[in-house]
Amino acid sequence: MCTSLTLTAADGTHLLARTMDFPNVDPWQPTVLEAGTNWRPILGKPQTTRYRIVGSARHLNGYSLFGDGLNSAGLSCAELYFPNRVTYYDAPQAGMTNLTPQDFILWVLGQHRSIAEVAADLPTVALVGRVWYAENKVYPFHWLLADATGATAVLEPTAHALKLIADPLNVLTNTPELADHLGRVNRFLNTDSAHLPTAASQWLAENKPLPEGPIPTDRFIKTVINLWGQPKPATAEAAVAEAETILTQVIIPRQAGKHPANHNFTHYISIIDTTHLRYLQLPTDDTSKSEINL
Repeated sequence: MCTSLTLTAADGTHLLARTMDFPNVDPWQPTVLEAGTNWRPILGKPQTTRYRIVGSARHLNGYSLFGDGLNSAGLSCAELYFPNRVTYYDAPQAGMTNLTPQDFILWVLGQHRSIAEVAADLPTVALVGRVWYAENKVYPFHWLLADATGATAVLEPTAHALKLIADPLNVLTNTPELADHLGRVNRFLNTDSAHLPTAASQWLAENKPLPEGPIPTDRFIKTVINLWGQPKPATAEAAVAEAETILTQVIIPRQAGKHPANHNFTHYISIIDTTHLRYLQLPTDDTSKSEINL
């Protein structure tokens, strides 16, 4: 149940930011992997990272499961839940790089400098619906990517052949597909993409109510209006503050006491500066925030 966005400041700083909403209670820890680190997808041969990587990871049975991250070339990637929409292979494919969904982020960040490089390699990748090392289910994911050039892209694995798509509104939540979200926000604002910034600014200026609650389509609309309805931040620090403010509005609180096993709640907000190679993790509990520079 995550929400994510990309944002560019007037000084040229590019950010990717997200909430991590997930039902597990084991911690997402700020984690650094040095260039030259060996790691093994559950399918296929071991791989070696070409770049230094920082992100938030769960450490399970000796393996690191990243939810988002940044590499030393300025490429970032975040996974989000995408239920009832994914198409994975049932078995490894000959002649392909076979990855489970949980392996995808490390493959992206470990081997690539840019979105363009990822796009060039995607035809060789097969996403396989196999249970990962230390988990008991196959997760339906889609991914938001951003790099140091300011390029952004989304991967929605709705077919076996993988292809990046553009995200003109720079926001991603969960199911449905991005095209459906784009249509919904235009209908909500009674506008089209060309006039959306003006419509969003007017909505905020008139103090009209924004959608509330955890439903992905509502979070998408709310985040788009908050992102596009304000002036572009001037500096990197202003952009970080704006991203945090926008995402704080869609935090899902953890229930007090014992909560249901399937209750999603926000563990942290991450803000990734692909220009200055900074990774910030802002936990929603009393854990201290972290800033790691690459």
